Amino acid sequence: MGYVIAIAGPIGGGKTSLVLALAQALDDASILFYDNYEQSSKGSVEEMIRWMKDGADLSNLDITRLVADLSKLKCGQTVTDPLTLAEIAPAKFLILEMPLGREHKSATPYIDLLIWIDTPPDIALARKLKEFTSHFLAQPREVDGRGFVFWLHQYLDNYLRAVRELLQIQKERVSRNADIILDGRCDFAAMVQQAVQEISQRLPKAVS
Repeated sequence: MGYVIAIAGPIGGGKTSLVLALAQALDDASILFYDNYEQSSKGSVEEMIRWMKDGADLSNLDITRLVADLSKLKCGQTVTDPLTLAEIAPAKFLILEMPLGREHKSATPYIDLLIWIDTPPDIALARKLKEFTSHFLAQPREVDGRGFVFWLHQYLDNYLRAVRELLQIQKERVSRNADIILDGRCDFAAMVQQAVQEISQRLPKAVS
């Protein structure tokens, strides 16, 4: 396999959309999603708060299987997505949704190019809430909205208690080692075009 292009940014920052768009824009590209591998979000908010108080070492997060699959893909082997069970074949490009960027020591050697999407926290949160509410509104009308409101209340409580601080840590540490920084407020088509242009400049032999 050729090049690993990692996409990082805050929750609601547009990582997934950019991963999908770049995979379509670049010839011969596969996709890998960190969220399909990670286990840290399955812990409690209290555990997250303790982890941040202990220094928030991103390298302590368990991404063993993700790193193993990156290694296999680099060696030309096909891997299986642990969530969707879809086969992922090696390609010229691997577009990797990777919120940790280069801050996890075990993943750093595999990342050839890191893109950070710089989206203001209020816009990122609004986009995420809109995603949640759009999903709810698409459900049958007879669904009781009280359960959704209770879940959303807990989500916002956790955001204020821990997630907001975690996103600040992410921006400070991950963005500083990015090769390309995109303005998450921009028109999405223009952002994709800028990303492709930047990739072609930095990896001129890879982009035809």
